[in-house]
Amino acid sequence: MNAAEALSAALADALERDEFSLAWQPQMDLKNGELCGVEVLLRWHHPALGKVAPAIFVPVLESSGQIVPVGRWLLTQACAQAVAWRRAGLSAARQLRVGVNVSPVQLAASDFATEVLAALSEAGLPPQALGIEITESGLLNDPGAAASTLRRLQMAGVEISLDDFGTGHSSLARLRDLPVDVVKIDRAFVDDIGASASVTRAIIHLSHGLHRLVLAEGVETEAQLQALVTQGCDRLQGHIFSPALDTEAMTALLAANPSLLKEQTLSGRRPRTLLLVDDEPHILAALKRLFRRDGYRVFTAGSGSEGLAMLREHAVDVIVSDQRMPAMSGVDFLRQAKEICPHTVRMTLSGYTDLQSIIDAVNEGAVYKFLTKPWDDERLREHVALAFRQRELDDDNQRLLRENAAANAELALANQRLERLVAQEHQRALTLQDAAGAAHDLLGGLPLAVFGFDSEARLAYVNARALADWPQWAADLGDSPAPELASLLLRPDGQTLTERKASLGGRPVRMWLARMALPGSASGQLLAVLPLDGLIA
Repeated sequence: MNAAEALSAALADALERDEFSLAWQPQMDLKNGELCGVEVLLRWHHPALGKVAPAIFVPVLESSGQIVPVGRWLLTQACAQAVAWRRAGLSAARQLRVGVNVSPVQLAASDFATEVLAALSEAGLPPQALGIEITESGLLNDPGAAASTLRRLQMAGVEISLDDFGTGHSSLARLRDLPVDVVKIDRAFVDDIGASASVTRAIIHLSHGLHRLVLAEGVETEAQLQALVTQGCDRLQGHIFSPALDTEAMTALLAANPSLLKEQTLSGRRPRTLLLVDDEPHILAALKRLFRRDGYRVFTAGSGSEGLAMLREHAVDVIVSDQRMPAMSGVDFLRQAKEICPHTVRMTLSGYTDLQSIIDAVNEGAVYKFLTKPWDDERLREHVALAFRQRELDDDNQRLLRENAAANAELALANQRLERLVAQEHQRALTLQDAAGAAHDLLGGLPLAVFGFDSEARLAYVNARALADWPQWAADLGDSPAPELASLLLRPDGQTLTERKASLGGRPVRMWLARMALPGSASGQLLAVLPLDGLIA
């Protein structure tokens, strides 16, 4: 038995042996800084193997088909725990959406949408409190069927997330056509946010253009967070806020109801942060003393490489760099800084002037302003203050653009929901119309005489047999029926169905009278009459 077979055998009874558990990865809303959801993670602890990484055992569950019962168990447990948090009176749980990862095998194995809706109903959890996360690879085998299943869940109120976006077979057509509410940026792009800044920015803008929200995974540093905030990302999850937690720790977190700092959100304004880069320690010390009086948060670096490392860890608004430094010139440093943090305002401060390199850097946008040493303290402070105002103006413009885009996205989503509801109502009306037509044809072809009465006891319908047997009453359509006919109707407080023999128009008949009532519609009565004269006893 090879390793994969041994692992599959160990997993075969893991569910019955209660070896699985759940972990919860909190998700934060960058608009208001509040806890908005949790991703549910499957954990396996084997008695002999110990804790086994999901990357090892989940593929085995999928290849063996065991992911279907395990996934059903995970969904049931997640819904039950979400309800338990709500019933415990935890206010943060009311706005919490529980996100469950779904394997392509689960999606294709059975009527998945029915299973999900049944699990929600059994737990008593509203569909809006559940999210389904599916990877792009889960949509490759039968994208049409997968989209139909997900669309049914989405229309019920379940949020659909496309996980690990950008690492699979991404395409604009697929993202446009799929019933997806949230696009999750894979942590591979977040880990090196500097090198991937253009990629994450493109994903965010693309998703917003298609009226999808964006969540970034694996956010760990302040620089990553602020870069994502600047780019307009909507949500995050990662160690900068909280690692994955067990159920007890997650319950405690919900009780504490934590939030991000105002300056860490899309609507907040963070402290003014300045990075000073110079290879001469005494100059760095002098500059730091100078700018501290203005209340800035000041970071220092003794070389371009140190400055780049600082930018990867911290959010910076303005950079002042020396030009002549060993290993990396100030202009080269600022060029790379622009790639990592394109929204920083970058300036050089140097007594050495390579005019052509400065001109090139200014023209390409790497350098905002060139200042010379020795400097005048007040003039330098004034230039840096202007640089901060420029950065804040850019931030305000970006914020307005994001708010406008968010408002347009919400309006578009509302229009889409309205269109779906109108389409559903139209289809329902067509179905009712077809049913009414079929019922009319059925009643018309019966070998019984049928009379229909509305809620005001007016004669509203007669079929062909009724017209043939009692033509004298056809003129009563739309009016009160003949007294003999009216006397047969049920009283308001009487039975809903009667059957008896009687005489109608001088002819012996057997008749059935039923009270008809549909929810939301007026009531009426239906009289079916079978003449007995001429029948063989």
